[in-house]
Amino acid sequence: MRWKSSIILGLLGLISLVLVSFKSPQENYSPQFRIAEQTSLYKKGKQLFEKNCQACHYIGMDKVATAPALGGITTRRDQEWLYAYTRDSQKMSREGDSIALQLRSENWGAMFSFPNLTDNDLKAIYTFVEERYLESKSNN
Repeated sequence: MRWKSSIILGLLGLISLVLVSFKSPQENYSPQFRIAEQTSLYKKGKQLFEKNCQACHYIGMDKVATAPALGGITTRRDQEWLYAYTRDSQKMSREGDSIALQLRSENWGAMFSFPNLTDNDLKAIYTFVEERYLESKSNN
């Protein structure tokens, strides 16, 4: 009987892994997607955030600094847009992107461009942003 339980638990674990692998990239930021990689992504993201973003964005992710609060950004914007905007927000404004134009119309300054950040760098940054935001919400 024990071996049947072990097989069932093993199959459930396998099914869980398969289901997680089919999530969209944006869903990967959710708190349910905690795997070992997330820890290293968080650390890398924190380092990159502190180097590139912290001068303008509040590290708690829930307050406005000289730039908007970033907490929850991955639920409001899709990954492709976030990566493009982070790499060159000014180009997006010039090309007429409606969200970029809206941000400028709300008197937010043009964001610095970060064309050298790789997709993996950006995934790490936005993983850190969302995890840090969840941490700050749970501490309040």
